[in-house]
Amino acid sequence: MIRTASHRHLVILAALVFSGCAQTEIAAPNPSSVRTPAIESREVPVLHSKVFRTILDNGTVVIVIPRPVVPVVSFRIGIRAGSAQDPKGQEGVASLTASLLNRGTKSRDALSIFRAIDASGGDLEATAGRDLTTISGKVLTSDLDPLFALAADMVRHPVFKEDEFARNLEQSKASLLEERNHAGPIARNLFYKSLFGTGPYGHPPSGTMDSLSTLTRSEVVDFYHAYYRPDRTLITFAGDITPEKALALVKSAFGDWTLTTPPPFPTLPAPTNREAKGQTLLVDRPDLAQAMVIMGTYGLRRDDPRFYDALVMNQILGGSTTSTLNHVVRQKNGLVYYIYSGFDAERHTGPFFVVFQTHAPNTPKVLDLTRKILRESRDAPVSQKTVATVQDNLLGQFPFRVDSDDRIASLLLYIETYRLGLTYFTDYPERVKEVTPQSVRNAAQTFLHPEHMVTVIVGPIRKTKVQEGTRVPQP
Repeated sequence: MIRTASHRHLVILAALVFSGCAQTEIAAPNPSSVRTPAIESREVPVLHSKVFRTILDNGTVVIVIPRPVVPVVSFRIGIRAGSAQDPKGQEGVASLTASLLNRGTKSRDALSIFRAIDASGGDLEATAGRDLTTISGKVLTSDLDPLFALAADMVRHPVFKEDEFARNLEQSKASLLEERNHAGPIARNLFYKSLFGTGPYGHPPSGTMDSLSTLTRSEVVDFYHAYYRPDRTLITFAGDITPEKALALVKSAFGDWTLTTPPPFPTLPAPTNREAKGQTLLVDRPDLAQAMVIMGTYGLRRDDPRFYDALVMNQILGGSTTSTLNHVVRQKNGLVYYIYSGFDAERHTGPFFVVFQTHAPNTPKVLDLTRKILRESRDAPVSQKTVATVQDNLLGQFPFRVDSDDRIASLLLYIETYRLGLTYFTDYPERVKEVTPQSVRNAAQTFLHPEHMVTVIVGPIRKTKVQEGTRVPQP
C-alpha cells in the first residue's frame, strides 16, 4: 500500500514557526468589487464529469466536482497547518489547535456549535494530520449554506477559551497514556522518531507527554495566527453543487479574509542521513504474547516521479493479499497474523516500511524470511506478466476511490496538497500503464535495502529470542 494519510498502524500527512512574530494586516478588498476569478477545468472520465479549480484574490484555492446523483454535498476545508509545522518543543500544537475549532467562536459557544451541526442533520469535524488540518463536512444540499458558514466561522473566528483548552489538553494527555497500552502506537512512534529525528515527521502528530506538559494556550493562539491564513487554505466540494454555487459560498465566507505579512518560515531540516543506518530497537513488554514489528527506511515524496514505479513494486512485494510477503510469510509458512509493506508518501520524504505481528518466539524466523524476500525482490527481475497483473488490478480499483462524494472531496484535497494537478484523473491510469519491469526493478533496487533498515520490536523480548538490538525504554 502507498498512503498519504493514516492507516491501521502507521498514521498517517512544512515549516517551523517562531511564535510572537509581528504580523501586519493588508486591507481587505470589498467583496462586492472583487473580480470574478478565472476558473480552469478538466475532464474527469471516470466520473463522466469535470473538475473545476479557481483561486480567490486572497489565495484561497477552490476545487469542485459536480455530481448531482443525490441531493448531498461533501466538502473539505484544508489548512496547511499539520503536525509538520509544530514548532520544536510544541509537538502536538497543530492537533490541539484543530481539536479546539469546534469548542467556541466569537459568536458561538461549544454547545451552540454542536446544536447547529445536529440541526443541519449533517456531519462536521476537524482533525490534524502530518501535512494538513482538515475540516470535513457532509450535508443535504438544502442545508449546505448554514453548515458551510459554521465551518468557516470555526476556521476564521475560534476563541480558544482557557477552560476548553485545559479540557482538551487533558484529553490529549489521556489519549497518549492509553496509547502506551498498545504495541502498535509504541512501535510506530519510535520508528518515526528513529528514522526522522527532529525532522517534520519525527514526532507523533498528537505530540508527546513532555511537549503537552508544557504547552500553553498562548502557543496555540500563536500557531493559529501563523498558519491559519487564506493563502494556506484549500476548499473542495463534491456532490450536488455547481462551480458557481461553490464559488459564491466560498467568496461569501472567506472572500474578506485578510492576508497578513508572511511569518518567518525557516527551511525544514531534511532527514539527517539519506541512507538510514541499520539498527534494531527493542521495547520490552513482557505482558504481551505477540511481537509487533515495524522495519523500514527512507521512501519518497508523493510528487516524486518514481512514485508509480514504487507503487507497482510495492503491490508485488507486500501491498495486497496476493503479494509475495503475504503469500510466503503468512499463507505458506503461517508465521504471522498479518504482514504488509507500503510507503507513506507525503509532502516531505516519508518512510518505506514493512509491518507484521507474530507470536513472539517466531520473531527471528519472520525477520530472517522478510529480509530474504526483500533482497530477492531487489535483485531478481520481474516478469511482464506480473507487472501487467498489478497494473490491471490498480486500474480496476481506481473507480472505487471516487465512488462517493466523501471520497471525491478528500481526493481533491489530496491532489491539491501534493501538487498533482487537475489532470490527475487521467494521469493516474496513464502513469500506471507506463510502468515497466525494468522501472519496477529500479524502484526495488532503490528502496529495498534491509541492511539499512530501522527495525523496531515491541513485545516480550526474552520470548522473542532476538539476539541483537538496543533495548530502549517505552516512549
